[in-house]
Amino acid sequence: MRLLLPYLVPMVAIAPAWGQYTHPTTGIQGEYVGSCLVANCGPATYTDNGGTGANYANNIGQIYRVFCPSVAGNCMHVTFNSFDTEAGWDYLQVKNGPTQNSPQFLTAPNGATNYTGVTGISGTPAVPFSYTSTDASGCLTFRFTSDGTLNRPGWNATLTCVPCAGGPSGTNNSDCMFATAICSNSSVVSMSSGPGIVAEGCSGATCPAGGENHSNWYRFVAQTTGTLNVTITPTVLADDYDFAIYGPNVTCGALGTPIRCSDAGTSGVTGAMPPGTVTTQNVNGNGYVTPLSVTAGQSYYLVVDKWSPSGGTGYTLSFSGGVSLDCIVLPVQLSLFEAEYEPNLHLVDLTWVTQTEENMSHYEVERSTDGEHYEVIGRLNAVGNSNQETQYFTVDTDPFLGVNYYRLNQFDFDGTSKYSEIRAVNVLDDMYDVLSLFPNPTTGLTEVIFNAYSKEDAVLSVADATGKVIEQEKIPVVKGGNRLMLNLEAYKPGVYILSIVTKYKTHRTKLIKE
Repeated sequence: MRLLLPYLVPMVAIAPAWGQYTHPTTGIQGEYVGSCLVANCGPATYTDNGGTGANYANNIGQIYRVFCPSVAGNCMHVTFNSFDTEAGWDYLQVKNGPTQNSPQFLTAPNGATNYTGVTGISGTPAVPFSYTSTDASGCLTFRFTSDGTLNRPGWNATLTCVPCAGGPSGTNNSDCMFATAICSNSSVVSMSSGPGIVAEGCSGATCPAGGENHSNWYRFVAQTTGTLNVTITPTVLADDYDFAIYGPNVTCGALGTPIRCSDAGTSGVTGAMPPGTVTTQNVNGNGYVTPLSVTAGQSYYLVVDKWSPSGGTGYTLSFSGGVSLDCIVLPVQLSLFEAEYEPNLHLVDLTWVTQTEENMSHYEVERSTDGEHYEVIGRLNAVGNSNQETQYFTVDTDPFLGVNYYRLNQFDFDGTSKYSEIRAVNVLDDMYDVLSLFPNPTTGLTEVIFNAYSKEDAVLSVADATGKVIEQEKIPVVKGGNRLMLNLEAYKPGVYILSIVTKYKTHRTKLIKE
């Protein structure tokens, strides 16, 4: 359960659009988070609340803010160019992840002053010093505390992004544009590793305070009119989940104020369901808001957000109350739409399959680099009318580096059309397609982070300095970022060569055992 901040009036430091951010001094709606999440690869300047020309304020009570990457396959990196706080009393904590209790970086820079009972950066350490996120979210969290007496110039830091194979994919439902369609009242089991690469759903003043932490987005259409209950049941009941519902008939780019929202600092079951009596609640709520009254044909977006630090646990999302749910029906029964990158040829294969077609004219394939602005890159004539499975295939011969978003525009003979769901691939060059080890050097355990282009069995090998292979095994990998733990505790200190061989790529790097 999160701790509360009593007697504080919400005041929020809103970041200017050009990438200069200051640290907030008070929390939003009694929470410790003081600003909306920022997704920005910069370079951006981040300072204490006094900016570059004044000291920070007194009595800042463990207020934090979060920065996340805006580019897939990247992680946040911070370099402190100056740092000066009241030694032993005022301190900054840097956390590896997107929420208040994400694990803290425990290595303080040279010359930092210890604060009794707390690990944080205090005093006037030697600069520059840096931290890089290794969390699956790619995010960094900064939490600052000052006492009621002396204050100092604070800090000036530069925020950027660096390539990391284990960072956010930019292609899953952690962002609204990739919301999962709810096509029935069946329960959904899911989990999230971060807030995606788009910061959304935060006003800076009301629920959801601070925005996303570990989020999944969903969209659904009410097929019937009535009352809808939405229930979120954590797999681990000690986890704290929040949620917000937007609608009716809004878009990801204009969500507006949520019509149901809970930021309750409670663990266990939460939702829009009895015994809820309010439509929105802050950290002091009980986790329950009133059910939804929906009208047939109205569409909604739902974001489920895990506030607790990510530990690989998830939740079950269920619906009740008598309302039938559906997803948007396309003008053709499309059973498959896939986009797959072939790194050896630098091509993206685009495949789709229909089960039936009626009065279909043609398909246009559209591509985008930002998920909002699309261009037509191809056209294929449709079969037209069919009750049998039909397969279509085309190729994007010149994809951009980074995330490429694809969708189909499906045209009837009468000129009407509708879009398919969006598919995305992350095209990485050698700079981005890296194998990362943390920590390195290591005394035994190290986390291995790398990218794979398909779900398959890869081969992991560890060789000593002479080239002798001392460990080799098959490991299952998934498409996108992969993370595993490697244990060298049984081996003597020295330099080892780690290699991972996948279908499309061989990763190789050095690992030092101390």
